[in-house]
Amino acid sequence: MRRHFGVLHAVLPVVLLLAACADPVVAPPELRPRSVAASQGPQACLPDAKLIGRIALSTEDQPGTWWHLTRTGLDAANKPNYLAEINANFGTTYDNLPDAVAHLVAAVQPLDVNGNGLVCAYRGRGVVAVLGDPTLWLYTFVVRDDKHAQN
Repeated sequence: MRRHFGVLHAVLPVVLLLAACADPVVAPPELRPRSVAASQGPQACLPDAKLIGRIALSTEDQPGTWWHLTRTGLDAANKPNYLAEINANFGTTYDNLPDAVAHLVAAVQPLDVNGNGLVCAYRGRGVVAVLGDPTLWLYTFVVRDDKHAQN
C-alpha cells in the first residue's frame, strides 16, 4: 500500500482515505455523519452510520465539494496551512494552493467509477490508534462511488 494525503491505495471496492473515527475533537456539522435520508437522493450512497454525504469532485470552496469538505476538516483539526499539509502528505512541492488542491481532488477522481463527478464520503473506522493523530478523522475519509450513472 502506498500512502498519499487522504488516499491509501489498495485493490478494494472501497479505498480507504486515511480514515479514523475517535472523537476527541468535535466535528463541525458538515463533517458529521448524516442519516441516509439526507444523502442527496434515494440510494445515492450506500447506507451507513458513518455517511457524510454525496460530494462533488471539485476544487471550488463551496459546501458539497471535495475541497470544501477537506478544508473544513483541516480547519477543525487546527491545521490552517493547507499548502503545507497537502505537500507533506502527498510528498509534493507545490508552491501555490490552487495546484495543490487540484492534486488533492485528482487523487480522488479514479474512485468516481461512473464518471458523474460525485462520490460518497464516509467517516472512517478506527485507525487513529494506529496512525497516532487524534484529529486525522476530521480531514480524511472513506470514499465509494455513488450509485447513479447520471445526476
